[in-house]
Order: sequence, then structure tokens, then C-alpha cells
Amino acid sequence: MALIIEEINRAHRVGTRYRMEGERATLGRCYENPVMVEDPHVDPVHAEVVRDEDGCYVLRDLDSLNGVRLMRNFLDKSVRPKNIREHLIQSGDEIQLGKSRLRFIDTETSVPPAIPLHSAETIFDRLATPLVAVILCALVGAFSLWMAYLGNTGEFQWTGAVEVLTNAVLALLIYAAAWSFIGKVVKHEAHFLAHLSIAATAALVYAAWQWFGTLLNFNFSLHQIMPLLNILALAILIPVMLWCAAYLALNVAPHWRLVASILLPWAFLGFAAAVEIGRMDEFSGSPEVSKELKSKDFLWRDPVPLDDFLASTPALFDISIEKSKAEGGSKSKRKKSGEDQGIQGE
Repeated sequence: MALIIEEINRAHRVGTRYRMEGERATLGRCYENPVMVEDPHVDPVHAEVVRDEDGCYVLRDLDSLNGVRLMRNFLDKSVRPKNIREHLIQSGDEIQLGKSRLRFIDTETSVPPAIPLHSAETIFDRLATPLVAVILCALVGAFSLWMAYLGNTGEFQWTGAVEVLTNAVLALLIYAAAWSFIGKVVKHEAHFLAHLSIAATAALVYAAWQWFGTLLNFNFSLHQIMPLLNILALAILIPVMLWCAAYLALNVAPHWRLVASILLPWAFLGFAAAVEIGRMDEFSGSPEVSKELKSKDFLWRDPVPLDDFLASTPALFDISIEKSKAEGGSKSKRKKSGEDQGIQGE
């Protein structure tokens, strides 16, 4: 039986492992130590681990400046943090020397079974290349520029084109940088290119849906329900993006990752959908106007003849106003009183 000494970070990820099979091993910054800890707050020879007659391992503080602190035992939740001078090591103990943390593991301690790689790993590996990220970002910029050009009724200036491209690419870079920072802090893995490619892919999918939505509205006049359809598209797209980001950047259990990826965006989008549903019955004095020009080739149904359309315009624009009984009664009284005055005058 041997003792494994692991140097871990604050996220409990292993940086270096040492295997102790002898009777004594010292810990510190000195190069002669079997366990070298690169920390200015650790003494050259800070502590030692010795094996007693019973084969147990004992940790002793060698009069260090900052001492030794037992932090926890991940196998025994009853262990509480405390300063120690001499301690009988139990498998799973975590100690702190200066600002560095070490963990002791018995070689006979069982390890959990291997976790199978997710099928998405292959996709992430293909997306996390500079060429793919640059191509996707270029497509997002080009598509945004094209949509802005189609929706512009005036002369399209080059300054407007630069602004559209800058906003589109900058938004992708900020999103990727934010998740990369979170991943670097939590998992010590940035995955910047993967986050960038995922965000660009999602932006392209949503832009394509919006363009397709204009075709639906052009053919079937769906302007009242288009906001709900856009929310539905986001309800599918955002959970996928959030799941990918959480998979790459967070140490979250698979089931919690799935639940959070669905419930969080659905909660906000559900509120937005409720607001849109409440507005559907409201009367708007401004007609729905599209600034995008559509070719007749995009018309999927037979156009209505001009004469038929003109014949139906009164039904489209005439609004019938129902008179209340009170107004009707007052008008009849005024009419009757006028007739009485006419009779008296005669």
C-alpha cells in the first residue's frame, strides 16, 4: 500500500500527483523535497509525512511560518477545518500549506467508473478550430449585412454597413469571452473557439428563421402571431446554446445541466409570450408595414385579382360603431322635442 499526495486547486482539480512508498517524505519549496510545492507562503521544508510501525501515515508540521491546516475530507463529511501540528492521515484528507492545497489518497481507495464521452464532444472538436470559427463569424456578418440592406428603404451607407458588421461580430466575441472566462475559472478550460462557433451557428439559425418568417408573413399575413413564433424559435435555440455552454464551462451534473438549460430560458420566454398574447386583441391605429421587397417568385399561393381585392376593401377598413341605448334614447328625445317645438310654433 502506498500514499498518493495530490496538489489541487480551489476547484479541487488535480495539478500534480506524487507517490510515496518510502518511510518519510518532506513537503516544501526546496528542490530536495519529494513533494515540491511552488508557493512563496510555504517554507523550504514545511512539513513531513512519516509511516509509523502500524503502517499508518502521520503528517507533522516542521515549525513552519504559516502552519498546516486541515481543510476537509471528501470521504468523511464530519471532518471540520482546523489547524494541526500532528495528524493521523485518513484517505481523502485535504490540507493547506500557505495558499496551496494537498490531498492524500490511499492507493486502495476505489475510484468511480469512467464517464462515457458525450456524442457532442465530436461536434465541439470540429467547431473549436480557427478556420471554422472565422468562417461562421464571416457568415453571420454577411447575413446581418444582407438583412440590414433588405430592410433599409433609403440609401445604404458604408458607415451603416460597418456598424452592422461591428455589432454582429462584437456580440459573438463578448458572448464567447464571457463563457470562456467562466470556464477558465471553474474548469480551467477556456474553449473560446468552441463557444464562438456555437454562438455564430445559433445566430445563423435564428437569422435564417427570421428570413423564413418574413416569407410566411408575406404569404399568409401572420403578423399577429409572428412574435409568438419568434419566441418559440428562441425557446428551442437558447436551451441548446445554454446546454452547450454549461457542458463546456461548468462542473454540473448532467441532469441539473439539462434542467437548468430548459427551465431558465423558458421562464423568461414564457413571460414574454404571455405579454404578446395579451397584446393580440389590442387595436393598433398603425398598419403593419414591411420595408422588405419581395419578388413574386416568393409567393406560394395564387394572388388575389385586383377587382376582388378592391371589392373586399370595405370589409377590411370599415369599422362598425355600435350606438349605445342611452345615446339612441337621447337622440330620439331631442328629435321629439324638436317636433313639439315645431308644432307650437305653427
